[in-house]
Amino acid sequence: MNEGLLAMDIQVSVTGRIIYEPHFFPATHSKPAMWSATLDVNGPPTPDRDGAAYIPTRLVEVVLYGLAASRASESYRKGHVIVVQGCDLIARSYETKDRSNRPLVRSVVRVTATAIGLCSRYNVVAEAATSWPPAGYSDSPRMVQGASTRSTEVPAAA
Repeated sequence: MNEGLLAMDIQVSVTGRIIYEPHFFPATHSKPAMWSATLDVNGPPTPDRDGAAYIPTRLVEVVLYGLAASRASESYRKGHVIVVQGCDLIARSYETKDRSNRPLVRSVVRVTATAIGLCSRYNVVAEAATSWPPAGYSDSPRMVQGASTRSTEVPAAA
């Protein structure tokens, strides 16, 4: 048995903001459904030439397949901050043209996601007082049928 070879796998975790409206591709007879979004991810603080620290921004493409892709298309939109756990990381380069029609090489990192969710760490949460019933509640089907907004009746003792 060769003990020098260990079974290793890739585990990636990324937190970022969706910067473009995500794309959803429905399943076909030969391919599963696919959801794709581009995240704006902040890198670690890096010293600049003058010694001041700046935070570089990187773009990461997230891809999700199958039923999870369908659920993601229903749940996540541009501007949402999400946490992604992935099992694969693929870098690729491609050539495009810049505004003056000169060749420009770009690169993208793609993460194949295994789990995805909204991130509450970076969203502002505020507590506020509210009243019951909320505005528009009286128009609900339950209220139209004659239900009361408060249950103040005490059941009779048997």
